[in-house]
Amino acid sequence: MSTTWTLSQIRQKVRQVTGRLSPNELTNNQLDTYINQYYQYTFPAEVKLEKKHTYYEFLTEANQYVYTLPETVYTNFEPPATLDNLFVDWYQDPAIFFAENPQQYNRLTPWTGDGSTVTFTTTVVAFPIWPDTLVITDNVEVFEDTNQTFSTADINITGSLNGTATINYSTGVISVTFNSAPANGQVIYLSYAQFVAGRPTAVLEYNSQLQFFTVPDTAYRFRIKAYKIVDPLVNATDTPDLNEWGPTIAYGASRDIHTNFGEIEAYQQVTMLYKEQLGYILTRTLQNLLNTRVNPNF
Repeated sequence: MSTTWTLSQIRQKVRQVTGRLSPNELTNNQLDTYINQYYQYTFPAEVKLEKKHTYYEFLTEANQYVYTLPETVYTNFEPPATLDNLFVDWYQDPAIFFAENPQQYNRLTPWTGDGSTVTFTTTVVAFPIWPDTLVITDNVEVFEDTNQTFSTADINITGSLNGTATINYSTGVISVTFNSAPANGQVIYLSYAQFVAGRPTAVLEYNSQLQFFTVPDTAYRFRIKAYKIVDPLVNATDTPDLNEWGPTIAYGASRDIHTNFGEIEAYQQVTMLYKEQLGYILTRTLQNLLNTRVNPNF
């Protein structure tokens, strides 16, 4: 009769393999931490679980170009990526992304200091303004917009010397109050990127974010393949997504325990058993790949 690999069974196996039979040597809470750290992070990285291969999808928002990836839910994201089932170019190198999808900057000199005025206001002709692109400076104090979320309300900016500024992306109204009045005759520089919203044609995965070009003008369904992180084993009766994963989880957690306690010889011995179990798991994925036709590179 086959064993049902519950959390309780996995605990027992780990205790037998590591020789820590008593909770006085390793509590169940400590043991569960080892088991789940291996199961949720190391295990998916080792075998790229076909069972957890799924889609990550969401709806874009009008004028919002950056979206944070849920990395506590998924371990990897794989192209191709689509918007409403139409392909978009996928990038992971920001240098190439920005070279091929450049933001067009406007560089203006709307004001000149007189030695006494500290507040300056203007309305730029070209807008909406791209979030995270505005810079104002008199070459003494610098104001930089670091906000990445589009808003129709005023966005507040603090200068490098604690002056204040406001920007309205949707109307192009910009106001700046320097901490000290710019010198008489000093040109004040203003730069920013304008955007024209539309259907995005490219997306960059970088810094735990997705960045679209162009900026979405409405809701599009974005979809990409992803590997979902497994749910932790919490209760004694909880089981892995596939029963056959049980021994591998036990040996993997055991290896981590041996490593943390400097038991290198025991670690090496358990590793042989661990790799044997990994091979059994990978056989399922390899068999399924045999039924997949390779796409040509042209």
